[in-house]
Amino acid sequence: MSTTTLPSRDEIHAQDTWDLSSLFPTLPDWEASYQAAEAELPKLIAYKGKLGQDADTLLNWINEVENIVPMVSRLMVYGNLLSDGDTGNQANAAIKARGMGLAVRLRASIAFAEPELLALDAARLAELTAQRPELTRYAYYFNNLLRQKAHVRSSEVEELLAQANEPFNAPGTAYTVLANSDLKFGYATDSNGVKVEIGQGNINELLQSSDRQLRSSAFNQYADAFLSIKNTSAAIYTGKVQKTVFIARARRYADSLSMSLYPNNVPMSVYNNVIDACNRHLPIWHRYWDLRRRALKLDKMQACDIFAPLCDDLTVTYDQAVTWICDGMAPLGEDYVNVARAGLTHERWVDKYPNRGKRQGAYSSGTYGSKSYILMSYHANNGLMSMSTLAHELGHSMHSTLSKQTQPFLLHRYTLFAAEVASNFNQAMVRAYLQDLPEMRDNRNFQISLIEEAMRNFHRYLFLMPILSQWEHWAHQQIEQRKALMADAMGAKLAGLFAAGYGDSWDMDVAREGITWSQFNHLYSDFYVFQYASGIAAANALAANILAIPAASAERAQAVQNYLTFLKAGGAMDPLDALKLAGIDMSTSAPMDAAFGVLAGFVERLESLL
Repeated sequence: MSTTTLPSRDEIHAQDTWDLSSLFPTLPDWEASYQAAEAELPKLIAYKGKLGQDADTLLNWINEVENIVPMVSRLMVYGNLLSDGDTGNQANAAIKARGMGLAVRLRASIAFAEPELLALDAARLAELTAQRPELTRYAYYFNNLLRQKAHVRSSEVEELLAQANEPFNAPGTAYTVLANSDLKFGYATDSNGVKVEIGQGNINELLQSSDRQLRSSAFNQYADAFLSIKNTSAAIYTGKVQKTVFIARARRYADSLSMSLYPNNVPMSVYNNVIDACNRHLPIWHRYWDLRRRALKLDKMQACDIFAPLCDDLTVTYDQAVTWICDGMAPLGEDYVNVARAGLTHERWVDKYPNRGKRQGAYSSGTYGSKSYILMSYHANNGLMSMSTLAHELGHSMHSTLSKQTQPFLLHRYTLFAAEVASNFNQAMVRAYLQDLPEMRDNRNFQISLIEEAMRNFHRYLFLMPILSQWEHWAHQQIEQRKALMADAMGAKLAGLFAAGYGDSWDMDVAREGITWSQFNHLYSDFYVFQYASGIAAANALAANILAIPAASAERAQAVQNYLTFLKAGGAMDPLDALKLAGIDMSTSAPMDAAFGVLAGFVERLESLL
């Protein structure tokens, strides 16, 4: 019996890893920068009690913040990236912990600032801003701060909350180490008896195998590993929820969800629209599941069949993916494409391939003045899925790059609500390009694979994430109502939500599917998951708007410019307003319903192809 194992980090070619030397060439350079940044913190504290004195003092404070905070952020990001490449490396974990610890001390050093600014009234802030033209670019920051006045506490309380961030981060840190380093998933066995080591870097590939024995074995082994620590996971997640509920109460919010939405000025109605639309359109998913069941010649669907291929394997190398992505994004112009291509190739933004201990999932990360790095586990033999993931993360990275180029440090960070728009927009654009690629237009296998890529993406964003969001809301309500979160009840609640989404085509393994909540680090970012659904809706609407306009027209050029303006806005305006600049109104249910219209179209097209 043969066995396939994951490579160690040392076995991955340097060219296939991200280039962290652009952050710090060596660890001694990191250490020197750490010492320098630590020495700078007293400069920030020195402004305490002085921010309202005059316009020069306020401007000098902002300049100090925009000098020192990026230094600390750079240290923290380096440690995070270093550790995520190999979560079992304790030296890297120590660098990460020190960077995060310094960031906590930084937040404590500037905790006095917002209460002090809020002690000034709007008229005084406007007066100071008028005295120094350099301050006018921060008008949104000041206005947004004033809007949140009721939820900003005294400087003493804010300092205490900032200092508490370090212990408050413990649940997320514990989960990361447990799920990515300590937890062992064993081996999946295929129909020929070949054993394949399971890791966070290859579980998705295994679940996309045409070999049902391999898929089932991988799914069961992966789920069983999490079931074996269900009580520990429940305790860790309870700590995370208790932290969120505590902060919501400390900041005088009605509940955790309100606290999550309010800083971005997203009304509760937007959240309700997203969840309502996802539940109203579940019959589309029921139709899709039954189509898959029939195509796979199954009596009942199981969770291991969600990503089973419906056509012959399609191999897409990393280099081919880069070409297709850049060609698909060509409507955004040469400047956009040239930066993207450089990042995906010689500038080494991307940590490409799986290795033992590599952090699960995929993400884009970086800081002000740095490259916009991408972590993923690329698999050439899983059809178009790895290419799609790369396009998705590139959307985040280009969003970050453009916002950093356009906005000052205090205003460059876009909200989570806006983040998932840029990523899904890239996927929609590349998908549309490939659908009409002349050499592939009549290739049935390719077209089925393309729809499978779309359905897997829509499954994550318009099925799985809305279900997890409802579960997350329930979990927070349990703690808010001073009830306990117990592992079995958590699993039963999630399994019930899945059952409603699956319909009659399923044979559900309640325990193994119920433990899905413990497999997503996204749930450690408060109410992030619902924004995947709103993001894909806005993204598909934007892409459709641009592609519906003739390519050489002034109208197309203006639509592209509007979208780039949205990307460049960063955190300089409310996300709903930034999207309106690009032509999308997420305060209505229309974009969500349109997204499900796109989904229904994919199902109909797949039916005809099958």
